Amino acid sequence: MDGKTISDRRLHLLVLLTLLAGCSTHLRQARVPTAEPGSVQFQSYCAACHQYDGERMGDAPPLAGSPWVSGPEDRLIKIVLHGVHGPMQVDGKMYDQEMPGFGKILPDAEAATLLSFIRRRFAGSSDPIAPAAVGRVRAANQSRTSYWTVEELQKSN
Repeated sequence: MDGKTISDRRLHLLVLLTLLAGCSTHLRQARVPTAEPGSVQFQSYCAACHQYDGERMGDAPPLAGSPWVSGPEDRLIKIVLHGVHGPMQVDGKMYDQEMPGFGKILPDAEAATLLSFIRRRFAGSSDPIAPAAVGRVRAANQSRTSYWTVEELQKSN
């Protein structure tokens, strides 16, 4: 074989490998499912205690069918931003655990996406919670440094 034939073969092989690499990249990208908005945040911040199905784990109350999820929007926003502690009755059972707040790490848009996911998945509500609503509740409670108590949340709504 002469030098030109070897160079031509290398060039053809290089072109073929480039095409195949591009095709496989495209196929891998096409197979990746798009996560439902809010599901990533739910997995990161909530699922360890409430489980992905919202049916609870150990001492955490269930989210599925809970009036705390389906109830007033502002109350749910307060819980996610600042946390809650104290005895809470859900589905006829008493729970007395602390839930941390995520207001320091979740900007308004991400908190709204998470809250909308929770309501859609566990309360059947298709009405999203707007980032502006989260911002309004955050601003109204900006000096708050502690968890909400169940009693405070019940009085405010």
